[in-house]
Amino acid sequence: MKKIKLRSSILAGTCAILALIPNFSMAKGGDLKQIAKPYLGVYECKSAQLGEEDLLEDFSRIHLELKKDGAFVLYYTDKKRGKEERLRGKYVYDDEKQTVTLKFAEGKGFQRAFPLQKGQLTVSFPIGKRQLCLIFEQK
Repeated sequence: MKKIKLRSSILAGTCAILALIPNFSMAKGGDLKQIAKPYLGVYECKSAQLGEEDLLEDFSRIHLELKKDGAFVLYYTDKKRGKEERLRGKYVYDDEKQTVTLKFAEGKGFQRAFPLQKGQLTVSFPIGKRQLCLIFEQK
Protein backbone atom coordinates (compact mmCIF):
# COMPACT_ATOMS: atom_id res chain seq x y z
CA MET A 1 0.00 0.00 0.00
CA LYS A 2 2.84 2.39 0.86
CA LYS A 3 4.52 1.61 -2.48
CA ILE A 4 1.38 2.58 -4.39
CA LYS A 5 1.05 5.89 -2.49
CA LEU A 6 4.73 6.67 -3.03
CA ARG A 7 4.53 5.87 -6.75
CA SER A 8 1.35 7.93 -7.07
CA SER A 9 3.02 10.89 -5.37
CA ILE A 10 6.09 10.65 -7.60
CA LEU A 11 3.93 10.31 -10.72
CA ALA A 12 1.75 13.30 -9.71
CA GLY A 13 4.82 15.44 -9.00
CA THR A 14 6.44 14.50 -12.30
CA CYS A 15 3.22 15.26 -14.22
CA ALA A 16 2.95 18.64 -12.52
CA ILE A 17 6.53 19.53 -13.48
CA LEU A 18 6.06 18.35 -17.07
CA ALA A 19 2.83 20.32 -17.35
CA LEU A 20 4.63 23.52 -16.37
CA ILE A 21 7.63 23.21 -18.70
CA PRO A 22 5.83 24.17 -21.97
CA ASN A 23 4.62 27.40 -20.34
CA PHE A 24 8.20 28.60 -19.95
CA SER A 25 9.70 29.74 -23.23
CA MET A 26 13.20 28.60 -22.37
CA ALA A 27 15.96 28.83 -24.88
CA LYS A 28 18.72 26.22 -25.01
CA GLY A 29 20.78 26.49 -21.88
CA GLY A 30 18.04 28.53 -20.18
CA ASP A 31 18.20 29.12 -16.46
CA LEU A 32 15.96 30.42 -13.69
CA LYS A 33 17.00 34.02 -14.41
CA GLN A 34 15.60 33.76 -17.96
CA ILE A 35 12.36 32.21 -16.71
CA ALA A 36 11.77 34.79 -13.98
CA LYS A 37 12.59 37.78 -16.22
CA PRO A 38 13.82 39.98 -13.36
CA TYR A 39 14.07 43.01 -15.66
CA LEU A 40 10.26 43.32 -15.83
CA GLY A 41 8.60 45.97 -13.71
CA VAL A 42 8.64 49.67 -12.94
CA TYR A 43 11.80 51.79 -12.94
CA GLU A 44 11.93 55.17 -11.22
CA CYS A 45 14.07 57.95 -12.69
CA LYS A 46 16.68 58.90 -10.09
CA SER A 47 18.71 61.26 -12.29
CA ALA A 48 17.83 63.24 -15.43
CA GLN A 49 20.44 65.53 -16.94
CA LEU A 50 20.49 67.41 -20.24
CA GLY A 51 24.03 68.69 -20.37
CA GLU A 52 24.42 70.57 -17.08
CA GLU A 53 20.65 71.10 -16.63
CA ASP A 54 18.83 68.98 -14.01
CA LEU A 55 15.54 67.92 -15.60
CA LEU A 56 14.13 66.37 -12.42
CA GLU A 57 13.43 69.88 -11.14
CA ASP A 58 10.75 70.23 -13.87
CA PHE A 59 9.07 66.86 -13.33
CA SER A 60 7.29 65.48 -10.28
CA ARG A 61 7.44 61.94 -11.66
CA ILE A 62 9.29 59.98 -14.34
CA HIS A 63 8.77 56.20 -14.44
CA LEU A 64 9.47 53.54 -17.04
CA GLU A 65 7.51 50.29 -17.01
CA LEU A 66 8.74 47.21 -18.88
CA LYS A 67 5.77 44.89 -19.47
CA LYS A 68 5.62 41.15 -20.16
CA ASP A 69 4.44 41.52 -23.75
CA GLY A 70 7.54 43.43 -24.91
CA ALA A 71 5.85 46.82 -24.55
CA PHE A 72 7.02 49.69 -22.39
CA VAL A 73 5.35 52.83 -21.09
CA LEU A 74 7.23 55.97 -20.03
CA TYR A 75 5.12 57.93 -17.54
CA TYR A 76 6.04 61.51 -16.72
CA THR A 77 4.34 64.42 -14.99
CA ASP A 78 5.44 67.98 -15.75
CA LYS A 79 5.19 70.16 -12.61
CA LYS A 80 3.78 73.12 -14.58
CA ARG A 81 1.00 71.19 -16.30
CA GLY A 82 0.38 68.68 -13.52
CA LYS A 83 -0.97 66.21 -16.05
CA GLU A 84 0.54 62.75 -16.45
CA GLU A 85 1.76 62.03 -19.97
CA ARG A 86 2.58 58.62 -21.45
CA LEU A 87 4.94 57.57 -24.19
CA ARG A 88 4.61 54.01 -25.47
CA GLY A 89 6.83 51.71 -27.45
CA LYS A 90 8.35 48.26 -27.69
CA TYR A 91 11.51 46.86 -26.15
CA VAL A 92 13.78 43.85 -26.53
CA TYR A 93 15.91 42.57 -23.66
CA ASP A 94 19.26 40.95 -24.50
CA ASP A 95 20.34 38.78 -21.58
CA GLU A 96 23.84 38.16 -22.96
CA LYS A 97 24.67 41.85 -23.45
CA GLN A 98 22.48 42.98 -20.52
CA THR A 99 20.86 45.66 -22.63
CA VAL A 100 17.35 46.86 -23.37
CA THR A 101 16.62 48.15 -26.87
CA LEU A 102 13.83 50.72 -26.73
CA LYS A 103 11.81 51.25 -29.91
CA PHE A 104 9.59 54.30 -30.08
CA ALA A 105 6.83 54.02 -32.67
CA GLU A 106 6.19 57.76 -32.79
CA GLY A 107 8.12 60.13 -35.03
CA LYS A 108 10.98 58.68 -37.02
CA GLY A 109 11.06 55.39 -35.16
CA PHE A 110 13.81 56.05 -32.59
CA GLN A 111 15.55 52.82 -31.56
CA ARG A 112 18.57 52.45 -29.27
CA ALA A 113 20.08 49.89 -26.91
CA PHE A 114 20.88 50.90 -23.33
CA PRO A 115 22.65 49.00 -20.52
CA LEU A 116 20.50 47.38 -17.83
CA GLN A 117 22.61 46.00 -15.01
CA LYS A 118 21.76 45.22 -11.39
CA GLY A 119 18.33 46.85 -11.64
CA GLN A 120 19.68 50.10 -13.11
CA LEU A 121 18.88 51.27 -16.64
CA THR A 122 21.03 54.07 -18.07
CA VAL A 123 19.52 55.93 -21.02
CA SER A 124 22.05 58.23 -22.65
CA PHE A 125 22.15 59.84 -26.10
CA PRO A 126 22.96 63.22 -27.68
CA ILE A 127 20.32 65.88 -28.28
CA GLY A 128 21.83 68.61 -30.36
CA LYS A 129 25.14 69.53 -28.77
CA ARG A 130 24.14 68.30 -25.31
CA GLN A 131 23.95 64.80 -23.83
CA LEU A 132 20.72 63.51 -22.28
CA CYS A 133 21.35 61.05 -19.45
CA LEU A 134 18.52 59.38 -17.52
CA ILE A 135 19.21 56.85 -14.79
CA PHE A 136 16.32 54.57 -13.81
CA GLU A 137 16.32 52.21 -10.83
CA GLN A 138 13.97 49.28 -10.47
CA LYS A 139 11.41 49.69 -7.69
